[in-house]
Parts: sequence; C-alpha cells; structure tokens
Amino acid sequence: MVALRARRPSYTRAVASWLVRNWYLIAFVACLTAAWLAPAFGAAGSALHPEVMKPALISAIFLMCGLSLPTRTLYAAIGRIRVHAFIQFFSLALIPLLLLAGDQLWGSLGLPPPLRTGLLLAACLPTTISTCVALTRISGGDEATAVCNSTIGNLLGIVLTPLLVLAVTGRHATLPAHVIFTQLATMVVLPLVIGQLVRAPLEQLVAGWRSGFAIATSLLLLSLVYLVFCDSFAGGTPIGAGPLVGVCLLVSLLYPLLMLISFTMSSWAVLGMSRPERIAATICATHKTAVLGVPMLSIIYAGDPQLPLLTTPLLIYHFLQLFTGSALAPTLRAWAQDEHAESPTSDVRRPTSEKERAIR
Repeated sequence: MVALRARRPSYTRAVASWLVRNWYLIAFVACLTAAWLAPAFGAAGSALHPEVMKPALISAIFLMCGLSLPTRTLYAAIGRIRVHAFIQFFSLALIPLLLLAGDQLWGSLGLPPPLRTGLLLAACLPTTISTCVALTRISGGDEATAVCNSTIGNLLGIVLTPLLVLAVTGRHATLPAHVIFTQLATMVVLPLVIGQLVRAPLEQLVAGWRSGFAIATSLLLLSLVYLVFCDSFAGGTPIGAGPLVGVCLLVSLLYPLLMLISFTMSSWAVLGMSRPERIAATICATHKTAVLGVPMLSIIYAGDPQLPLLTTPLLIYHFLQLFTGSALAPTLRAWAQDEHAESPTSDVRRPTSEKERAIR
C-alpha cells in the first residue's frame, strides 16, 4: 500500500510532464476536432472572416520571426546556398519525379485518375509559407533557414509550378504572378522587415523574450490550422469512402517516407548541415502549401467540375504534414539540443572554427 502511494505522485508528475511537453500536439488535435464538429463557425463567410484572418495570421507569424531572429543569424542563413539548393531541389524536382514514377502503381492499386492527378498537382507546389517556419521553430530547427526557403520556394513556385503541372499533367496555364508576388511581399517580406527594424534598437530587451515568441508563434499557427480546416470540412467530402480511405492511406505512407529520405540526404557531408539545419531542411523540403496551393489550382483548373477531387490529396497531405510535424517536434527538439547524441542516420556538423576547418 505504501509503495502504491509512493508511486502515485511519480505517475502524476510523469503524466503532467508529458502533457506539458506535448501541449502543442494536444492543442492541434483539439483545433482539428473543433473544425470538424463545427466547420461553419470558421469557414468562408463566417463571423471570423477567415479571408481576412488567414493573411493576418501569416503576417503575424513572420512578424514574430522578424522580432525574434538576430539579423546576423538571418544574413548568415541567406549565404547557405547549398542548403537552399538542396531544399528547393527536393521540393520542386525530386518529389514531383518520385510521385510521377509511382503514378502507374497508384493506378494499379485502384486509385481513381482524379486523385492520382491531385497527388501530382500537390507534388508540383512549393513549400508552405508560414507552417514550415513555425514547425521548424517548435522542433528546435534553424528558423532563419526556414524563413529563407519559405520565401525562395514560393517565389520560385510562381514560375515553376505551372511548368511542372504542364510537364506532369499536360495542363497549360498561367498564374497571375503580380498578384501572388504582392501577396508574398505583404504577408512575408514586409512583416519580417518590420520585425527586424523594431528589433534593432531593442535587441537586448527582446533577446529574453524568445520563449514568449515561440509560444505566440505556436498559438498563431494553431489559429491558422483551425481556419484552414474549417474551410476544408465545410466543403464536404467529394468522394466515396473507399477512394478517400485509399488516398489517406497512400499519403500516410508517402509523407513519412519523404521525410525519411530528406532527413537521410541532409546528412550528406557535402552539404555540411548542422542538426538545426537538417531539421529545417527536412520540414521545408517535404511541405506543400495549401494556403497558396488551393488558389493556384483553382486558377489552373478554373471551371473544371473535378476541382474538388483534384484538391483533396493536397488537403490530406496538408493535414499529414501538420500532424506529423507536431508529433515529432518534441523528439526533434531534444535531438537538436543534445549535441553529443548520435543521429538516427548520421550526424554531420559544420566546422565552427578555423582550427576545426583546418583539421577537417
């Protein structure tokens, strides 16, 4: 009896500790559940005005980045050309090639043609605008690298996405580049610059607020997730249960596999990535934007009655990347902080001093 009483406080503390460590994942599931139970509350045309709130939330996330990131760190990240090249190659070349190679296999497994096309379309999209940045921060990754590649990827996507869509589906289309560029400038670049300008005279003061910025970024991302999925659930399910389960299972296998491939390739010595950079690369290289992706596909397939089917794989992929990233965040953060632990594949660390470079 005494032993049982002694174990209870320990068990309670363990549960409380787990809840604290995984609060974001719990909140993510709660937001998703709320969106599923009452999607009309946050869908287009609701009192929450998601058409205004979503751009505002994205801007706020990048404002937090600008306030929390030291300018020298951001400049240093801009110069990591090999890291950026790897992320964009993986996102906009390797993923489309891999999914194109598997297209016939998906067909032999009975996946309907519109859903197969939808997977290819999702593969042609750039990385997420704000989600990859927020999840990189939560996971202990290199936030500056994520910011750079979010911006680079979505600017490249304006030009490359229509070309990739033409290459893999034969569908010819042009995107309103000036409109998308203006959106990126106002939602990403402007708040980031404002944050950096505000931070400059207050650097010593805001340096102690990093944990507060991290929590604020997490809450902003949760709000964005809620609004995005309210819109998704409000639209209903455009396909039967069988094909829906099939595409869910397929994406559930594909996304972790893509993460594993990206994480393994990021350990290559030629890239010289640190652990935080590998986390950022894994997240950014495998993410696909739904915030810009759905409007892009709506333009490319304007008037096509199969548009809801074509966007379904992207929305499922979007859910998987959010859920997987949230679930892995505590593990990745601990791995990034533990400099002496062995990497799950191989740990490659950049030389940090002239002496170390000379030895290598």
